[in-house]
Amino acid sequence: MRFSLQEAKKSIQRRGGELSVSPYFLQAGELQDSIVQLLAYHERLLGQPRRSFSLDEARACIGDYRLAHCLIATLSHWYVWQPREWSEVVDSLGGNDALLAIASPVPLRLALYDYVNEQAGGFLSSSQRSEILCTFVERYALDVQGLDYLAVLDSEEEGVLTRLVAEPPEAREVAALYNQWIFEATLFNASSVHFVIDCAAFTRSQALSDPLSPAPVSSGVGAAIKRLCFLARKLGVYYDLAYDPANVPGGRHTADEASAPLLLHLTLYGPQEVSGAPQQYGLRLARLCRLLLLQYPETDRRKRETPVHPPTSLDTSHYTSSIPTRSSGKTSGYGAGDGQTRARKGQRTALLQAVQSAQAQVHFLQRAYTFTMDARLLRLLPVANNDSDALDKAGNATDTSALFDSSIEQAFSEGFSALAESQGVDGWRLEREPEPLLLSSSIFIPDFALSRGHRRVYVEILGFWTPSYRERKVQKLRELQDRDDLLLAIPIEAREAFAAVSGSFPIVYYDGQLAVAEVLRVLRGSYDDFAQRLISLDVSAVRARVREEGMLVERLCYDVLHCYRRSELRVAAERIIDDETVYSPGVGLYYRSWLRDFQDTFQRWLNTVHSVPLSEVAVEIRVRWPQLTQCDSSTIEALLTLNTQVRIRRDSIFDAVVEIVDDQETTEGSSMLEEQALPVGPAKVTKKQVRERKPALKKRAETSETVQENLWG
Repeated sequence: MRFSLQEAKKSIQRRGGELSVSPYFLQAGELQDSIVQLLAYHERLLGQPRRSFSLDEARACIGDYRLAHCLIATLSHWYVWQPREWSEVVDSLGGNDALLAIASPVPLRLALYDYVNEQAGGFLSSSQRSEILCTFVERYALDVQGLDYLAVLDSEEEGVLTRLVAEPPEAREVAALYNQWIFEATLFNASSVHFVIDCAAFTRSQALSDPLSPAPVSSGVGAAIKRLCFLARKLGVYYDLAYDPANVPGGRHTADEASAPLLLHLTLYGPQEVSGAPQQYGLRLARLCRLLLLQYPETDRRKRETPVHPPTSLDTSHYTSSIPTRSSGKTSGYGAGDGQTRARKGQRTALLQAVQSAQAQVHFLQRAYTFTMDARLLRLLPVANNDSDALDKAGNATDTSALFDSSIEQAFSEGFSALAESQGVDGWRLEREPEPLLLSSSIFIPDFALSRGHRRVYVEILGFWTPSYRERKVQKLRELQDRDDLLLAIPIEAREAFAAVSGSFPIVYYDGQLAVAEVLRVLRGSYDDFAQRLISLDVSAVRARVREEGMLVERLCYDVLHCYRRSELRVAAERIIDDETVYSPGVGLYYRSWLRDFQDTFQRWLNTVHSVPLSEVAVEIRVRWPQLTQCDSSTIEALLTLNTQVRIRRDSIFDAVVEIVDDQETTEGSSMLEEQALPVGPAKVTKKQVRERKPALKKRAETSETVQENLWG
């Protein structure tokens, strides 16, 4: 039994000439003892008829009559008034098989009506009633009182209180369901619900989960938008999407506009905008809002241990509550129990933090009110996983962000992640299901987005599925022909099917699986900005930094010189080197005086120990020189090879020892430093390396087969 917003406890304020409504939500622990008393009263009346239920006594358990009315209605989710079983009542009254065969009060009343028509012409006077009824009940082995009871057994007053579950609910479950129902009751008559979503919040939240080593592949807002479209179709709710005009994906913006957050406006339309029953449509709208915000799953399970704090951009001061708000912001609501809070908070984190503002236009009592929703409110609602009715209507709500549309997409994502671990993706970061691209009458959600610096390229992997699929794709792609930030991957067998749009976008043709190397090759050809990055390079600032720090390891040189590939790094380094600044592959940029000091200091230390394992040397170097703290062993080994007084001896592939070399070996290797360092001035033209010709394999001479004689004659 649902309750309406008019019946619920709420507060109404007038702010800036506009009316706003704030429903009363139960905070953590609020009215817990009162709800326990109300549950105990229901448990005491189990099996009793409805006429035994005192509404005044039940309201006294809560105190506030509006809250009591809503909480009693909420308990109807677990407790219902049901008529007693016919066979059970007949057995208790001692009725015969003929009475048992009637099966319900309706045929009994019809049989009594027919009997009275036959015996008394359809009307019983006071003097005839007792005699006629006694004669009627004799055929069923009943008395008149039993007949009176059976005739009204299906009335509301005779229904007995029944619990639908094995165990009574807990107080927190009752409060959580109350919060859900009052949220839905507020949106029953909403004409629209408007959300402002920060599209970049999804990527930021995943990067903040592990700032030291962010994942090379992340999920964007596209997964939530896909979920919205799916749920909206299932629930039959109309919606609209639009970007802020000042910042549209792929548009041309100033530097300030490009750094501004990309905001997506999502509007869900309620029953005031469409035809149909307002209550039925309003319930679907409320469920869609709750399912969208509270059942969006996280792809990173580590986030489930992170406490959720409401975004500071949403106001939380206007909600009615008798529990004061804690300044720490750690107050948790009835939305999840103690054992479920940590496991479920992470499920609502991503989209909840992405929502910058949310409000609904609510209509009741012939007036329009603004209902503002914030993170604190949404945390009070239960997670939608337990709402079986909503899930039945919404279909199979699986984790769409953890699944791929095809094995080709999955293989591409896994290959990109593997290549990114070895710094082989040219600095690109892959994001799956990014923000949607809005079309004239629909949306287009690319499969991936590749980001590097201020450049963002969308990637769509096309299939060869069905003719209708190809027609829809071609129609959408024709609307995107003016964009220069969309790359298409087309299977070879579908080359002709997508020929109409192939001349408008960079294309990667694939056979079977999409190779990451091929995508990177097309990106270099279509979006290579190395020349612009070289122009923006501040040579004097880099030299000053090398002089100040003494050395920049090669990994850091990629960031300082704005490079993504080793070939780019070598070209950029040529602009930096001078008489004192040197670049060495595998080592990085260093100052000559710093290198001499490093070699002298290290050699004096090595003279005291003579021979040390390379692993111990690496530890000692990281401790003594702060510039090399984050260096890996390969960089330290390359740095040591620049010193002709030191050698690394390997007795096996596992054992490496650093030791001092004698004078003869020092003379032979005196030019090692000059050969490894880049020359000062223009690079010399090197001769083409001639590959050593392998000796041709001689054809083996044919030998005659040895045939064994027949031993059996």
